[in-house]
Amino acid sequence: MKKSLIAPLLLIVLVTVLCLIAGYYIKDFRFDASEDTLVAEGDPDLAYYRDVSEQFGGEGFLVLTYKPTEQALISPASIDKLQQLVSKLEQIKGVSNVDSMLEAPLLQSPPVPVSELATGYRTLLSEDVDLAMAREELTQSPLFKNLLISEDGQTTAIRIQLEQNQELAEIRQQRRQLRAIETPTAEQEQQLASIEARYQKIYTQHLEDREQLIADIRSIRDNLNDDVVAYLGGVPMIAADMISYVKQDVVVFGTIVIAIISAMLFWLFRQWRWVLFPLASTGVTIFLTTGILGFLQQPTTVISSNYISLLTIFCISFAIHLIVRYRELGTKHPDRAHHDLVVETMKDKLAPCVYMALTTMVAFGSLVTSDIVPVMDFGWIMSVGILVSFLMTYVLFAGILLLLPRSGDRARLHDEPGMTKVLSALAVNRTKLVLGLMLISVVIASFGISRLSMDNRFVEYFRDHTEIHKGLEFIDKNLGGTMPMDIILQFPPYEEPDEEEASFFSTGDEDTNSRLYWFTPTKIQYLRDMHAYLESKEAIGKVISLENLEQVAQTYNDGEPLGPVELVTALKAMPERVYHDLIEPYASPESGMMRITLRLHETVPDYTIEGLISDIKNHAVDELGFEPDNVQITGMAVLFNGMLQHLFDSQTSTLLFVILATLVMFILLLRSLTLAVVGLIPNVLAAATALGLMGYLGIPLDVMTITIAAIIIGIGVDDAIHYLHRFRKEYAVSHYVRTAVSQSHHSIGNAIYYTSITVIIGFSVLAFSNFIPSVYFGLMTALAMLLALMANLTILPGLLILAYQSKDKKRTQGRQN
Repeated sequence: MKKSLIAPLLLIVLVTVLCLIAGYYIKDFRFDASEDTLVAEGDPDLAYYRDVSEQFGGEGFLVLTYKPTEQALISPASIDKLQQLVSKLEQIKGVSNVDSMLEAPLLQSPPVPVSELATGYRTLLSEDVDLAMAREELTQSPLFKNLLISEDGQTTAIRIQLEQNQELAEIRQQRRQLRAIETPTAEQEQQLASIEARYQKIYTQHLEDREQLIADIRSIRDNLNDDVVAYLGGVPMIAADMISYVKQDVVVFGTIVIAIISAMLFWLFRQWRWVLFPLASTGVTIFLTTGILGFLQQPTTVISSNYISLLTIFCISFAIHLIVRYRELGTKHPDRAHHDLVVETMKDKLAPCVYMALTTMVAFGSLVTSDIVPVMDFGWIMSVGILVSFLMTYVLFAGILLLLPRSGDRARLHDEPGMTKVLSALAVNRTKLVLGLMLISVVIASFGISRLSMDNRFVEYFRDHTEIHKGLEFIDKNLGGTMPMDIILQFPPYEEPDEEEASFFSTGDEDTNSRLYWFTPTKIQYLRDMHAYLESKEAIGKVISLENLEQVAQTYNDGEPLGPVELVTALKAMPERVYHDLIEPYASPESGMMRITLRLHETVPDYTIEGLISDIKNHAVDELGFEPDNVQITGMAVLFNGMLQHLFDSQTSTLLFVILATLVMFILLLRSLTLAVVGLIPNVLAAATALGLMGYLGIPLDVMTITIAAIIIGIGVDDAIHYLHRFRKEYAVSHYVRTAVSQSHHSIGNAIYYTSITVIIGFSVLAFSNFIPSVYFGLMTALAMLLALMANLTILPGLLILAYQSKDKKRTQGRQN
């Protein structure tokens, strides 16, 4: 074996060994499809939400709609089938309870005397129930209408309550307490490390169990007869489907993107080696990065799953710049040895590639400062991935090329494309026009950014023909809305009654009866006023609290609101199970809290969560007289909106840090403050322009597009580094800025252009995804590449000409003198 082949073979063996190790740990890689990924872990509102969930029960439930098409919903045959369905659902591991209209207490079918309420109410399963009267009662019930049955009586909703993982809740609480300690002791740090390890293990098992539970429910739903229309919804379902569509996009569109990029590379270079090398470096990079995540047992969320797409961009960029430089050297030095060309290429591109990697790592590393865990994870995953990308591209470039013979040059890259010629002419001959357009773009982008919105609707995350969209839309329009929200009204907590009050309530169960004294008509009136206000809002669907139950009780009080005695009498007459199901989830005398739960209509346009929250709170404070601290609004809709707001705030606060860090990197690489500023301006403008376009087009910032500014700066800076690095060399030779710009366009400009076009075409296929955030991400990534291309081939050289033309004039005058 030739000695010259030993080194590249060792490199290939090293990469193979690393891939085998990564392959072992990839089995531990997983996607996190839990609803926890939709919230900010450090958000104080999340801690309050979890306290409320522990007190009243949370939103860990699924909704299964059931609509028979050939039989009436409330008929013996449908009731029998529904009972069988409920029985199957109750047997699924992880389901704690299944609520359906079958167990709904019927008080008017036929009417039940108040004296018999405790034992004499009927349900749809009772033998002597009147089904016609039951249908009328349920569809008109202030409690069950649009909760368990649609107003038209054709559809019912089955609420599948999921078991709470107490072990996970306890260890999460311990973890949160230890993390909150500002200066922990060595023992506390060791304890935290132990708890973190246990938490990861328990959480991983929880995710697996939850995924299996949803799969089991789906299986039962899918096996229903064709004469039943059934949809599945709920927050856990939304989170699961979001990650499911992302996984589909990774496989389906990832394959298409690779195919398109392969075709583009072959069209450009006309040799398979220049196709296989970029694909090999990309595949190895993604494989190793995924193996690292498996080794660390780091789950991937909707946000951080973008690492695969973005690493593809950076790997292709690294590879094309190396290939182009190698071919330039080969054309310039046709007699030079193949080995020398490879080594010189790697030396020549080392500095720009290193700084390209470092600068991009800094841009994504800024996301680590976010207090949103999925975003923090995305930041460090991308930083690690870019480092792996740089190392693997260099290792495989040397390893693969040195094992192959030198080939002829049949690439298209030496023929300057028409677009770069036009951009070069603009930059060189119309410099003032380019810079004028830049200033206009700044103004236009500023107005667009001011119109940016974070108004996200989950129903709009999926295309109209998808099952999850149909289900959410159906539930939203027929069963009282989709996204849950809670309003907590704080009253003075229950206190032990005095002797006179105790004697009033004394009927045998002293503790239970005395607690009923806390429920007063005054509190119910507050609920009634809140209901009237909430139900006047078009965006709000079903509203539930003790007010609904009081309306039911009014049928026994001649339609009049209950007084103190009637209210206590009604509560006393209530069966224990009904009290547990209909009172305890909405009131806690011990804590003094009353809960109003509502669902939002996501199909209703022209409202924002933030505006709605503000309106509700202002009404409770200004109109009803509550202290601001005694009105709290929580729920998944609130937390998700808060997560986006936290992310927006953190991105805004860290953007300056990214710009300054990038500026420092430019200075270190270029040894010039002028070049550093010139290189930064076009890419900041490109990011601002993209955000401005989103504002004008009404594209909301969501879990994927909200990081687009960091992505654009990361991509654009890469192009700028390569361009400025080449410009310095050309200027050192020609000493005239316009000549240097023209030569840079002809060389590195071609590489930038073809890299950008390849990625733009590849990622545009995401426009066909069923997951709308993926569509926006694909299109915005393509737009980012286009803006970076335009900025670095027009504005960047225009600024260079502006900065260097005074030196040219002095040099010209010096020669004339």
